[in-house]
Amino acid sequence: MATKKSHGRSHGFKHKSRSVMTKKSPRGVSFLLREYQEGQQALVIIDPRQHKGLPHRRYHGKVGVITNVGRRAITLSVKLGNKPKTLITRLDHIKPFGV
Repeated sequence: MATKKSHGRSHGFKHKSRSVMTKKSPRGVSFLLREYQEGQQALVIIDPRQHKGLPHRRYHGKVGVITNVGRRAITLSVKLGNKPKTLITRLDHIKPFGV
């Protein structure tokens, strides 16, 4: 009798996020030069080349309002359904909305 496979925290994660997390071009630095202000809208676009500060895949493509700007991270208020959610992510994973 075979032993049961463990289903850890990221079980099936590779399959679920394969289409979202595919980019093969080299990384630029223009995202670091962008300046964000509180109250500005930003689009959450997951960048698979940077694993730190990676938001959950359910936030990919969502628009949020910036509530706090730090050195490396930005805090967004994203509406998910009827609830506003607080999302803390790095500069790599957001873009200005409408630019």
